[in-house]
Amino acid sequence: MKVHSGADWLWYQLGPHEKTEAKKMIHHNHWPQCEKWFEHENHINFLRSDTNDQNNEAVFGSLIYHQGLDDEKNHTVFHFYITRDFFFTINFDFSLLRGVKEKHATQQIQTCENPIEGFFVLLGELMNSYLIGLDEFEVKQRTLKWQIHDDNSKGILENVHKLRHELFIWKGLTLGAKKVEMALKEAFLPKNDRQKDYLRAHQKMERGITYINEFDQELSNLLHAEEVITSQRGNEIVKALTIFTTLFTPMTALGALWGMNFDNMPELHWKYAYICSIVLIIVSTLLIYIYLRQKGWTGDILREHQKKYLRKEKKR
Repeated sequence: MKVHSGADWLWYQLGPHEKTEAKKMIHHNHWPQCEKWFEHENHINFLRSDTNDQNNEAVFGSLIYHQGLDDEKNHTVFHFYITRDFFFTINFDFSLLRGVKEKHATQQIQTCENPIEGFFVLLGELMNSYLIGLDEFEVKQRTLKWQIHDDNSKGILENVHKLRHELFIWKGLTLGAKKVEMALKEAFLPKNDRQKDYLRAHQKMERGITYINEFDQELSNLLHAEEVITSQRGNEIVKALTIFTTLFTPMTALGALWGMNFDNMPELHWKYAYICSIVLIIVSTLLIYIYLRQKGWTGDILREHQKKYLRKEKKR
């Protein structure tokens, strides 16, 4: 257990196996609500605010503060209990937070006037780490937008869904911190609502939520655009098959006709019957193609092939 001293308050930084020491710090008035949460390690994102006893308010719970992208079970939870005189954390590991230095964060927390402000510094450090992740997410999303523009392959839709999944994770982490902030404000503010560390943490959360909402909107637009493109491709395939079927209808029909074994088929004995049949098939196919071309039913497909060819030439 590490004990950090503020002006006239304490922060007890406990390890995952020091719950006995933590239990002794919980006020007996808060224990009925704490018991279920405290005795069950599987409680995640549990949050309670007890304001029944004036000047003895407390906010306590559990929060997922680190989550892997590929496995739901790859997450880390820390527990906290916050009063006007002290707060303790269980299983809070600074090494899991990118861009956050434990020594610097601890020193900043110790300069706070009260434990509520100190915990806001802790939430601010969480948000610093999340904002770094959101910055990297923005780069991935920008890359994906240009992939869609340059080469809209089949794997793009899967990449959009992967990014949306990652955004959901960042959103869950950020909203978890936001809920704790709201609970602290409910229990201890407005006395602390003008303190700088609260305002900093609040602004970081608002910034993170704003980023997430904007990214979510962009991903929705990308997903919609990709769905439209996929639908258009399906329509083009159906259109191409229809054109090919129509073009080869004369050949199919005449081939089926001459493949019959009727006794009376005089054209089979004509001297130039074979040449005439080939000419008839070619002429009828060309007439159908000219008709389709005049109607404009083949232009889109031909132009699309031309665009793809020009795009490849530019890349060279």
